Amino acid sequence: MKKEIPWWTVDISSIDESIFTRVLKSNFPNEGEITLELSELMKDFLQVKHAFFTTSGTTALFLALKSIGIGPGSRVAVPNLTFIATANAVSLTGAKVVLIDIRSDSFTISIEELERLHAAKPFDAVIPVHVSGRSAFRDDLIEWAETNKVPLIEDAAEAFGSKDPESNSYLGTLGAAGAFSFSPNKLITSGQGGLVVTNDDECAKKIVKLKDQGRPKRGTGGDDIHESVGYNFKFTDIQACLLIAQFPLIQKRLDHLSFLYRMYSAELPNNENYTLGYFNVNKGEIPLWPEILSSRRNAIEQKFLDDLIGFRRVWHPLSTQLPYANSKPYPNSFNVSREAMWLPSSFTLSTEDIKKVTRSIREIFN
Repeated sequence: MKKEIPWWTVDISSIDESIFTRVLKSNFPNEGEITLELSELMKDFLQVKHAFFTTSGTTALFLALKSIGIGPGSRVAVPNLTFIATANAVSLTGAKVVLIDIRSDSFTISIEELERLHAAKPFDAVIPVHVSGRSAFRDDLIEWAETNKVPLIEDAAEAFGSKDPESNSYLGTLGAAGAFSFSPNKLITSGQGGLVVTNDDECAKKIVKLKDQGRPKRGTGGDDIHESVGYNFKFTDIQACLLIAQFPLIQKRLDHLSFLYRMYSAELPNNENYTLGYFNVNKGEIPLWPEILSSRRNAIEQKFLDDLIGFRRVWHPLSTQLPYANSKPYPNSFNVSREAMWLPSSFTLSTEDIKKVTRSIREIFN
């Protein structure tokens, strides 16, 4: 019988259920002391001053943008190849999404395109997306942003635990603010949930109010002071328990993903038939989902289907999606979208599983 190799598998079945006893006994399932405890764990892990949990990676990105004043009339640069949530978070603020082509080697925002469009009409913010855990800080993007006084809001939804090879800092912590996601296909998961982090005290004060109905501190729901318009993007202690339970597993999972990538690299050396997306694992970049690019992607997909191997295609360019459709050329975005797919990277994969995946690919071209 053929064994199915999943593209991704949520790994929470081994968590001790007693972790939830604490929140049940507290009789307070909403955002409370356990979420605050988790926030302290996150600040310590990521080495940031402020960390706030929210309902999703999308709302985390929205809060980060709002905290620096992005709103109607603002122009925000977004890479054309990313999950649509990146652009949707900008749209939620009322700002204009300006799509930028990507680099073909790293799938991250092209600074050449950024410079050209910024010179024509300046941006109010740029969202570098750390695709699959790969640093978007190529070509001195941080230096460019500082020189041009354009804040960077990092979309680190896929990059929790991954580091920028140049600075050795965690991705998501180098811009004005950074946003993470804890949906099921991430390093750790709370089902749904997000995190926004910043080292800027003023941004932090705004985020506190924005995520909880304009209140500067946790209220009673009664005679509270509301200093501004706000929203209800609070987390829950039930979700916090789930993430706290996975904290001891973080390093093991990071090591496993690094190991998988090294195996893929060894088994699939780049050639005229396919290319493996590059990660600098020796300097802390962690590939959440390794990519392979091939002009014969359809043949690889069919072989995977025959061999019961899971995969996922890379996104369509945002310029082809109805809310952001336009006819401008984005050659690198279209080439990568047409040829790239994500390989299996589940925590459950064994050495033999990876060998089966790579053998399946090689058989096509042999």
